Amino acid sequence: MKELLAQHSGLAWALIGALVLMAALILLLLRVRRRRGRRDRSITSPAQSRATGVKVAPAKVDPAVLIAAVQEAEMAGQQDRLPALYLSLAQCRIEAGESADAEEFLRKSIRGAGGARHKQTHAKARLALGDLAHASGDPTTACEHWQIARALFHELKQHADHAAAEQRMLRNGCPTDWVLTDF
Repeated sequence: MKELLAQHSGLAWALIGALVLMAALILLLLRVRRRRGRRDRSITSPAQSRATGVKVAPAKVDPAVLIAAVQEAEMAGQQDRLPALYLSLAQCRIEAGESADAEEFLRKSIRGAGGARHKQTHAKARLALGDLAHASGDPTTACEHWQIARALFHELKQHADHAAAEQRMLRNGCPTDWVLTDF
């Protein structure tokens, strides 16, 4: 047996190497498959997309469901839920072309988001309210809202959103060095 192994030792080593290589390829394929599965789940799950940083287009929300959620939160005294719900309702109204209703929901969102816990919601509502003001021919009010949004994004250290708000201001002729008073 020793003589047989000695004569074919190169073949034995080649066989062992092939087995190790095959095992490594199988492990690599399993790892790729797992990653691809995680990526697919993150696209369908907004909670996972926030954790992984993958941007996902928001799912369409039925306004009737939002209104029911607002009523439920108001009745239960869940003030913490309201700013985001109002913002979502405003976005639905904007998509439907109902800017007056959208403005009212955006203002409610801003009033409810005044606390430190809802700065991002506050900033998004300010951007949208600025866009509506600009579309209705009021560039001064638009600039004021955009500047507040820009300042909130700066506080939140959301550099991309801050830069986007600043670009919006520059593109529309807003001064970027204002100091707002009595607002």
